[in-house]
Parts: sequence; C-alpha cells; structure tokens
Amino acid sequence: MNSTVAFRRVGAAAAIAGMVLAGAISCRQSSSSVTAEEPPLLATELHTNNVAGLPGTVYQSQVKSPIHWQPWSVETFARAKAAKRMVLLVIATPQHTGFHKVLNEMAGDAGWVVQINDNYVPVLVDADATRELGLLAADLAAEIKVSAHLPLFVWLTPDANPVAWIPAIASGSETVRDLFDQSDNCLRRSWRGDCEYVKKSSEANNQGRRVKLASSRHEDQASQVPETDVIRAIRQLCSLYDPVSRSFDEAGEQFPSGTLDLLASVAITPGVPKAVQARSLSVLQELLKDVLPSPMFDPLDGGLFSLRRSKTWAFPVFHREGGGQARAIVALLRAYQATRDPQVLERALGVLAYVEKTFATRSGGFALGDSPSERPKCWLWTIEDIRQALPAEDAAWWITATGMHGLGNLPFEADPAREYFRANTLAWGMPVSGIAAKLGLSPEVFKPRFESARKILLKARDERLGSTERDETEHAATTLRMVSAYAVAYGVTGNSLFRDKAVALLEHVRKTFVDGPQLWMYAAKTPSTLAAGRAFLYGMAIQATLDVADITGEEKYLAWADDWASTAAERFTATDCLKECADNAKIMDLPISNLTMILDESTAGLISMAECRLAARGRPLVESFSRVAIPLPMVALEQPVMHTDLLQATLARHYAPLVIHGKDLTPAMQTALARLPLRLVKRRAATAADGVANGSVKIVLADATALVAASPEALQDALLPALPNP
Repeated sequence: MNSTVAFRRVGAAAAIAGMVLAGAISCRQSSSSVTAEEPPLLATELHTNNVAGLPGTVYQSQVKSPIHWQPWSVETFARAKAAKRMVLLVIATPQHTGFHKVLNEMAGDAGWVVQINDNYVPVLVDADATRELGLLAADLAAEIKVSAHLPLFVWLTPDANPVAWIPAIASGSETVRDLFDQSDNCLRRSWRGDCEYVKKSSEANNQGRRVKLASSRHEDQASQVPETDVIRAIRQLCSLYDPVSRSFDEAGEQFPSGTLDLLASVAITPGVPKAVQARSLSVLQELLKDVLPSPMFDPLDGGLFSLRRSKTWAFPVFHREGGGQARAIVALLRAYQATRDPQVLERALGVLAYVEKTFATRSGGFALGDSPSERPKCWLWTIEDIRQALPAEDAAWWITATGMHGLGNLPFEADPAREYFRANTLAWGMPVSGIAAKLGLSPEVFKPRFESARKILLKARDERLGSTERDETEHAATTLRMVSAYAVAYGVTGNSLFRDKAVALLEHVRKTFVDGPQLWMYAAKTPSTLAAGRAFLYGMAIQATLDVADITGEEKYLAWADDWASTAAERFTATDCLKECADNAKIMDLPISNLTMILDESTAGLISMAECRLAARGRPLVESFSRVAIPLPMVALEQPVMHTDLLQATLARHYAPLVIHGKDLTPAMQTALARLPLRLVKRRAATAADGVANGSVKIVLADATALVAASPEALQDALLPALPNP
C-alpha cells in the first residue's frame, strides 16, 4: 500500500481506543425470546484449509497452515450462513511482507488455531488481486480516524456486513493475539447471545457506510475549473518540500515514484506556466539529490527498496517486489527526460536489469515476488565485515565511498533505540567514475576491480539471507507495468531492444491473462471473486497498450486498447462513480471506488489518463464512463501527494501538446515521433481537414498555437530538445 496514507504502523493505544469493536455492537445480553431454529450445519469444506490451489504468495504461504482458511467466495458465505458463524476475514497484501509474521504467528499458536476454527469461518484474502477489500480496509480505518494497516482482521456476518475490525499490529507488551482476544471475547458473547441483533445492527451500519461512500463521489466534490486547479495542486505539492531540512511533508514511507513522475511531467510539458515549470524542476532535482545517493538503491544488485522506516531515506525496509520496481523505472526515466542527469538514467537502467534478473518468470511474464521475512541485520554491515570480506586495498575505498563509520551510519531518527548500533547501510554517494578518480584510475581500469568487490559482498549477503524460493507465478499487473517500463525506456534511450521487449511482452499478456473479453490477475483460473481483473487492472492494460501503440504506430494496439476500454466501461460504470469490482465478482454490497493512491496508482488516475489519450486520437470512451473518469476531486488540491496520477492525467488533458502526423513519414520522423514523452504528448493521425502535408507533423500547443515540424530535429526541438542518441 502506498504509505503516504498507507497502512502504516500505529500505536497499540490508538488501536485499542478506536478499533476494538469498531463500527460495532456492544456486548449485548442474551435475548429473552428463544425460537426453534435449524441446527448449525458445518460443511465438509470448513473442516480443512482450502487455499492450497489459489495463486499468489499470500495464499501459497499458508498452504500448510492448520487454520481452516477458506477462499473469498459466494460459496464460503453460504457455508457460513448454514454454520451460523461469523466470518473472520484477514486482509493481507503481498506488497507488505509483514503478513508473513502475523499469519505464521496465528498458525503457530495451537490455542489460537482452535479458537478460530471452532468459532468462525476464517477467510484469507489477497488485497492485491481482490483489490476492493484493500480499499475497504482504508475506508474502515478512516471511519475510526486512524492510519490503516495490513493485515487487518475484520469480523463479518454471513451476509458480508462488517461487525468489527482491528489491524494486526503489536505494540509494546501487547501481542497481536492480545489485541485479537480483546475483540474476540466480546464479539463471541454478543453473537451467542443474539446473533440476529448483531446481523441487523451490522446491516444498518453498512447501509450508512454505503450512503457515505456514495456521497463522497458526488459531482460537487469535483473541480469545476480543473485546468486552473491542477496548477494550484502542483504549487501545493512543491510547497511540501523543504530544501533546508531535506524533508518532504506528507510523502509517507514509500519511494516517491508518483511525485517524481508528476514533477518531471510538469517540467517537460510546454503549456505549463514557466514559473511552475521552473519550481517543479527545482524540487525534482532536490528530491533526486536525496534519494539517488541513499540506501534506497542497493549498490550490490541494483534493485530499489520501496519503503523507508522513518522520515529519512537512510534506512530502507529491505523488501522488493516487482510492481514497485517497474513503477519506479518509469518515474526515474521521466525524471531523466526532465533533468538529463546521467546518474538518474544509470539508476533507472540498473533497476530495470535487476527486475529482469529477479522477477522474470520462465514462462515469459513477470512475478510480483516474495520475501518471507525481513531481517535487517542480514542487510547491514559493520566496518569489520567489509574488511573481512574484501582485500585491504579494496575495503578502504569501499568503506569511504559508501559512507560507512565505525559506530554505524544510521541517523538517530532512523534508529532511535540504537538497535543497530555499529551497523551501516550501503549506498553510493558518488558515481563509480568519481571513486576511480579519487584512486587516480580511469573508469575503465577501475571497473573490473569495482565489480569484483561488489560480487564478493553480494555473495556474502546472499549467504547470510539463505536460499529463497523464486516466485514463478506470473502476475498481470507487474507484467503490464514492465510493458510500460520497456516502452518508456525505448523512448528515452532509442534502444530498439526495449521496444521489441515491450511489444513481445504485451503479446504475452494477451495470450496469458485474457479469457474472451476478461482480464485476470493470474494465469491460473480462479473464482471471479478472487482474481478476475478489477478496474485497476483494466486501467493498467489500457495504459500499457497505448504505450506500445505510441512507440510502434501500429493500429492493432489501438484496437486492443479500445476493446479493453469498452469492456471496462461495461463492467465498472456505476451511476455516479467508477466502481472497482464488477458485479459478477462482487460479494460485499458497497460502492467501493479508487480515487486515491492508497494501494499504488489509483484506478481513477489510470482511467482518466486513458480517457485523455483515447479522446485525443478520436476514440473517446462512452459518455457514461467518460463522465466518471474525468473529474479532478477537490481533495487533490489539499493532498497532492496522494493524487499525483490524477493530477498528471489532468495536466495532460489541459496542457499537453497535440501532435498530428501526416502520411508517409520518413523512418527517422517515425522514430522521432515514437520517442516523444509517453502520456505527455497527445497524438493522432491527420485528416484532410487538418491540412498536414505528407511527411510532416503539426504541433498544437495548449494555447492553440500551431507549429509545423518537417524534420525529426524540428520535432524534437519543439517538444523535447536534445534527446540522447541511440
């Protein structure tokens, strides 16, 4: 989850005060009137663990659990109703590996296992695939005015109405089991005493929740002047960064991919006011100074850590997953287009190489990945560790170049308890060429020496961590993100290998994750309630397909994007909102939509950008879908960090130039057109009314100024000067 709001750690006191029996019921005494009822019927399936065949790391991690986990399905709730039991729902997400500890703690406590199996129908959910439940977790947290956190325990009636909820987070002397028991004891008494009251009360509460969620999507919550308000929001975003303290308010714990992408987009969009462009570029450059030399980038394998532990980038959470890496690649490449800083490009391509090595599957797609446990001490180093591993002449420059100290290099705010005293993170404060220069060597002579030291330390760290099973489960969202990463990499570098990889990977997506008109999160078919594509996945698919259409100029990819947009319109258009879950996959009757970057990008941002790009090509979405896709919520002006994707879509809609290309373009002109910034330049083929000569391109700026580019150089100079040579 995007830790800008994001499923952060919260104190036990807050958890106890607000969440025990949140939204719920009091410990009601038994009803005096008792009527004859059917005895509970416990289906055979409820006596066993039934998640073994489900794809994804959340389910596969619990295959051997003694808890009788059930899938999120209509059948499970029917069995709960027959058994006259509440459902204990545990919402987890594979992007945050804390779920391993919680679920394993539950499975390893025999008393807890019996307590759960004997009183509930336990249901485990992967909030990455069943996305609406991850969004619901954030809404439930908001009801009780606390930061959200996953895993989340939610007690439900057999009619799928929430009764109570509490995040699975220990604090101080209280364990997760302690917090669970505080809710569980009262809930079970209430259910045994008068389950009908519990059901009616929860149904009434859920009806109120339904009204509240729907009201937040009303048109009066949307900007009436989005072209003006998007600039106000960008100014607000820039004001959150303080170059003196190097702090970025509201940035949360996650690597700032969305912010980097938006700031770079503003800097290279010609229609934006010059002062706003300059300010955005300045903040972008300062933010890059903070993150590029930080330990968020692993100098041993090139990967990126997606989360930090505090408000400093000096101490990451040592976990990587494929989707976050791919998203960061695009943001860094966009930042390179704006800054032309070679270190930014180096980092982006390093992360790309890491993803290919770590998350590519044998079957041709990309996996999300999994890190069963996060052990910081295995990732940290003392000076003695380095001296023991490397030859003396290499240990000296390595220690200096990575900023290591005998007492450790973690700032106090990152480790206030000094739990990691004398420990150091590794980070490159200078490029390899700079280290070589300090040693009086040329980069060419020094590089083999550097690579040798890096490989020695990487091997030592791998031995500390031990072997882990590689994730070979293809993941649609991660694979689609990599399609876009390759497409943007082609635009930035001109390397046709990246274009070819983007095309081949998109073709693989069509063969692997598509069944008729429907997208699936995993290749393995599962009940639609679990892994049928949600609106977010369709937004990802449209984005990746349009990216490939832009770099190839091929009509068939536009047709694919049209098809997915039409299917999305049919499945996810509600009366007044863009619903996340289609009716055929829905169990909980709530109007859940995704306007905010809670889990990662928002569905609203993806669909809004898709609408902008398709409309520019003369392929608009159906009116009912377009109407719910376009609005910019006013809250984006107050919380720009959480809405950078919607702001980027609004920026493109009102300020991006339109490129109208004539027929018979030369190969060089076609290449120049393909390499223009993806998503930030609207494109379409010329019609007779446009009056565009064959072989040339007409550029229409946001202020309606028209330019004609008759050569690749003129096109590049007009929209993105000084593109690097292939």
